[in-house]
Amino acid sequence: MLIYSVTAGPVVDADVVKRLLTATVNGEASEPSEFPADTTSFGEIGFADNDSVVLSLVDVDDAGNSSEPAVFEFTATDTIAPAQPGSFGVTLLREE
Repeated sequence: MLIYSVTAGPVVDADVVKRLLTATVNGEASEPSEFPADTTSFGEIGFADNDSVVLSLVDVDDAGNSSEPAVFEFTATDTIAPAQPGSFGVTLLREE
């Protein structure tokens, strides 16, 4: 499982009342998650290695109008190398 942090800039218009975040993974869309209008950090979300991911964020105003979606597409790929091995060294034992 690869864990990502999801963030967005603040809303543009003052009458926005909620934000809807949808994740589509390998062609299957989730139900939108609803967040307050002042949300800029949407928490953590996990995907399996090599999942095809499309995240979509829509702002909704007080009249129920939805903005055009902001879309971010990527393939979840493990690009984090393991930590460098510790306590690796060579010691001279003797001379012959």
